[in-house]
Amino acid sequence: MKRRKVLLTVTGVTSDFGETDEAMRLITTGTLTGENDSWKLRYEENQGDSKEKRRITMTMNGGVVTMARDGSWGTNMVFRQGRRFETNYATPFGSFGMGIFPTQVNYRVEDTGRGEIALRYQLDIQGQYTSVNDLKISFSPSKQA
Repeated sequence: MKRRKVLLTVTGVTSDFGETDEAMRLITTGTLTGENDSWKLRYEENQGDSKEKRRITMTMNGGVVTMARDGSWGTNMVFRQGRRFETNYATPFGSFGMGIFPTQVNYRVEDTGRGEIALRYQLDIQGQYTSVNDLKISFSPSKQA
């Protein structure tokens, strides 16, 4: 199994009812492990105002991408193109039902440690349409040890 330090650029765009929000972008470092068609990408992000760090684990295997986010805003999501996934989304104010319907699930990982994840999905909260989301994560080997 290969393990590499990587530099990531995470870009998210949300569109709702014809309006598109400005892209949110995060540049950070993480770890890529795996081989062949089974990969895990791990990184941390800060939770807005609270400065709480959340660990994110993206798993790519057999055309399916899963995302696990820990912390007070924790959730698990499964992205399988054309298949709806339902889960509970935990917040400091309580949890609520959330559904995603992925319309694009693509990823590629090269043996060099370079790759990309591209997801497009419809989001609903408590059964009510909320938005269409585009998430793109590009990564390449980090020069940091």
